[in-house]
Amino acid sequence: MSAFKECDIIMKGGITSGMVYPKAIKTLSESYIFRCIGGTSAGAVVAVVTAAAEYGRHSGGYQRLDDVTAALRTNLIDLFQPDPRARRLFDVFKAVLDKKYGTMLLRIALLGLPWTVLGIALGLIPPVLIGGIGAWLMGLVGAFFLGIVFAIVATVVTLRRLLPQLDYGLCPGSRVESREKPAFPPLSDWLTDAIDTIAGLDKTKRGPLLIRDLKVGGPGGLNGDLLHPAIDLRTVTTNLNMRRPYTLPNMGDRNYYFKASEFRRLFPQRVVDQMVSASLDGDDGQRSDGGEILIPFPRADDLPVVVTARMSLSFPFLIAAVPLYRIDHTIPSKPIQRLLFSDGGLSSNFPIHFFDSLFPTRPTFGISLDEFSEYKPTRRVYLPMPARDGQEISMGQIPGVAAFVMALVNAAKDWQDQLRTVLPGYRERVAHVFLKSDEGGLNLNMPPERIDTLLDLGERAGHLMAASSATERGIASTTTQDKDRYPFDFDDHRWRRFLTAYMTLEEALLEASASWGEDDAEGTFRHFIKDYLKDPASYGGSSLANRQKVFDRVDALMTLVRGWNPPLRDPKNRLSPKPDGLLRITPRY
Repeated sequence: MSAFKECDIIMKGGITSGMVYPKAIKTLSESYIFRCIGGTSAGAVVAVVTAAAEYGRHSGGYQRLDDVTAALRTNLIDLFQPDPRARRLFDVFKAVLDKKYGTMLLRIALLGLPWTVLGIALGLIPPVLIGGIGAWLMGLVGAFFLGIVFAIVATVVTLRRLLPQLDYGLCPGSRVESREKPAFPPLSDWLTDAIDTIAGLDKTKRGPLLIRDLKVGGPGGLNGDLLHPAIDLRTVTTNLNMRRPYTLPNMGDRNYYFKASEFRRLFPQRVVDQMVSASLDGDDGQRSDGGEILIPFPRADDLPVVVTARMSLSFPFLIAAVPLYRIDHTIPSKPIQRLLFSDGGLSSNFPIHFFDSLFPTRPTFGISLDEFSEYKPTRRVYLPMPARDGQEISMGQIPGVAAFVMALVNAAKDWQDQLRTVLPGYRERVAHVFLKSDEGGLNLNMPPERIDTLLDLGERAGHLMAASSATERGIASTTTQDKDRYPFDFDDHRWRRFLTAYMTLEEALLEASASWGEDDAEGTFRHFIKDYLKDPASYGGSSLANRQKVFDRVDALMTLVRGWNPPLRDPKNRLSPKPDGLLRITPRY
């Protein structure tokens, strides 16, 4: 193990854009051991398989990752298998994604066939009454138009009725009862098997891979314990009812419950069995109004790894949200509320802040998926290592109404993640992969050749982060690949991180010192705290001695900071990285 360095990795969400990641991970694994792994949505899927590969590193985990990835080249679309009730709606959805609008209209007409026929019949009434060739020509056009309008209205009504029953996603994730058994497993079933296969587990002898397994470490690999994990896995999910993100696997408290019957739509049987067994051990759970047992959501260590990915991947209207239950203690009757957890990308699509520290001892790499620009046609992969190269957030195009709506949504949810990618100490460890409109995203039916392109782009990003040469590894050099410049330099990254940390600390502490004041001058924050700590209205159960220590330590720090003159953050010193950082207190999630 001494031949390998250590690193952390964060991956951005993007549905099928996740095909960028496997070769990037494989390339990095040849130089680094992954200690902390995180991601959102599709990035969460690759995060869990990366954790499984690291767990099984010494038994061939990364070789098995290659095999699993290869199987997806021709089966990617097969992961998205709709609920039988939504099969025809899903066919319409696929036609829209494939831009086959004639097929889309035909499928809509068949979906609302009785209404289509009614619309056509109404459209034919005028020519029947009037007669004549002209009337019939106009009538046929009107009949077609009315038939389509009636069919679209019927489809919208069907969607409004059916989507709430399906938890707002056409595809549940696991295999549901149907007459036909698909040759390729649906998303959750495939992912569960992939995780266990890559980790080197025998599913006939034990349950699915757990968070506990990752913390302890794989056989022959890193050793850890539950407090100091060998592999620290984190993903993001969004609680829609409470409008807030959660970092999995830790849900924060023991006030979440699930129904086994609902989870069987989302996960294979052995995953649900594991969750039921772990959660009911010594706990009878709660009961819903309908009488079905509500089972406590497992503690973090007992949670199957696949659950952390599936809860992050619930893409609205395509992949069903995950229902959990919670007792509302803010209401005297303490009702049990049903909550929906959806796409982690709604709240943090690129959680590059995961695993950060002021002074990092190992790199935390990020892989960001950005929009391809016609103005820079050869730029497909880029790592902004130069300190002053004018790196900015990539500017996408807004060619129409749909793009405008998506730009509004993306700006609202991604602005914080985007700003971090240009901040010194963050930006030079984020490899950007620029994808064309027909690559990744909702392009569920990409041909194998296009998937190969995504895989190769990821490999190039991996070489930049590993600071290795593609040509040295036997990969053919091309004009485009020669532009993958600026490999990662960890020493210079740490220097920039140190400067950014100092400059943000200096600004925050100088502002605090000015508010704190000196000596016992009336009206200063120092004077107020010194007097109020003697008998505070809150936290008065603490000892006076400890409250005095808090005051003394802050006072000593403020006294020290008053000597920081002149401030070094001044731009004329040419020592302050741009753009400026901001130190603030924010809640954990």
